[in-house]
Amino acid sequence: MLVAHITDSHIELPEPRGAGRIADFERVVADIGRLSVQPDLVIHTGDITHCDREAEYQQACSLLQRLPMPCHVIPGNKDRRESMAAVFDLAPGFIQQTIDTAHWQLLLLDTLSDTSNKGAYCGERLRWLETALSSTTKPVAIFMHHPSFEMTDNPYPFQFENKDTANEFNKLVTSFNMVKGIFCGHAHRNTTGKVGTIPGMTLTAMSLDRRKGTYSPKMDGKPIYQLIDFADDGGFRCQFRACL
Repeated sequence: MLVAHITDSHIELPEPRGAGRIADFERVVADIGRLSVQPDLVIHTGDITHCDREAEYQQACSLLQRLPMPCHVIPGNKDRRESMAAVFDLAPGFIQQTIDTAHWQLLLLDTLSDTSNKGAYCGERLRWLETALSSTTKPVAIFMHHPSFEMTDNPYPFQFENKDTANEFNKLVTSFNMVKGIFCGHAHRNTTGKVGTIPGMTLTAMSLDRRKGTYSPKMDGKPIYQLIDFADDGGFRCQFRACL
């Protein structure tokens, strides 16, 4: 199973001068469409918009609809659940989802806080996650906006509201040995970390004006997304893809 992971498009209308975020998004969509091996699905891990305006979600939705495969979205700290639900036809409440495939279970989590830009994960969401993890024997990959782990190579390594919340989340996740990887956005740079022995990683913003960190010459000035190849045996391989 091949998944295209995209994040942090920060669509803003009207666009900030010199930003080009819609063009960056279009380049990512076009590049995915040109792949010789097409992904089975696309996952956007949040900060779809920058100002939570309906027109911004509509713009993002219209771009994702150009793709021939299913596309799934979760909120980032710049998004709001009610606005997302209206445009993407989602159920009200926390935007969480289980994608059950032949060999893997993908869990899309809602780490949005109502009071800050950092990550949160309340008791209700923890109970949902525990139920989902208890209901499968397949290897599991978790997708969420905010990393619950401390990131390497980042001046702001911890991005949950508090350590206790992150520790509760991490304790639950590590109690299930079928969790194989955690994939996040939010950091606007490619970083790594660990939850116990589970590898965690963040993907840089696809909008070039929001991107942080340093990149190889072949990636400089090009929107980046990630291809994750999930093997039937429970392993996976990640590849950063710089758009043409």
